[in-house]
Amino acid sequence: MNKLTASEILDGLKSISEDYSLISIYWHIMIYLAIVLLLFAKWRPSNRMAAMFLSLPFITVAVLAWESGNPFNGTLYSVLTFFCLLIGFRLSEERVQYSSIIYRIAGFLLLLFGLWYPHFIEPDNFIIYLYEAPSGLIPCPTLSVAIGMALIYNGFNSNPMKIILICYGLFYGLFGLLKLGVYLDIVLLVGTIIFTIQSFMNRKPVLICELF
Repeated sequence: MNKLTASEILDGLKSISEDYSLISIYWHIMIYLAIVLLLFAKWRPSNRMAAMFLSLPFITVAVLAWESGNPFNGTLYSVLTFFCLLIGFRLSEERVQYSSIIYRIAGFLLLLFGLWYPHFIEPDNFIIYLYEAPSGLIPCPTLSVAIGMALIYNGFNSNPMKIILICYGLFYGLFGLLKLGVYLDIVLLVGTIIFTIQSFMNRKPVLICELF
């Protein structure tokens, strides 16, 4: 297996972002609908439903990574999808609980960053970012959406979900910033650090059986 260079990785991410915009539009519609229900209809899904819904875009990230010849992202996101769906399936049917206001604001900003991720596409109009940014297509914006929602809902009250999202957020934030030179990914990194602080402040004892 040949190791991809930073330039090849960036070209692959750009190609995915441009060639699969219909998939991105689909995820934008689904997430915007969820936001409308949450904010205006006061809908509060269960921890299980919310966590599993936010795990689904990881599937398309994994599939498109394999399709584009990036087995590294393909493998990592296949693993992320498996564990997030497994963890989500095992969560309770209790309704999600809102975090404190400062974490909700941080989570909402990170969520918007992921939905409007201004990189890898070159639209003629800024409005196109609102529905064609590569959320659900490539790693960093998709993680930003998931971690943003996790910040708003206190990590779905799941230590394993918090741990895996933190690990991926820190890794991809640093990788994008230091390896690929995508300086926008500092937003994901900062958001993940805030999520880590929130998780530490609200920590509860971790049972080994929770991880499996």
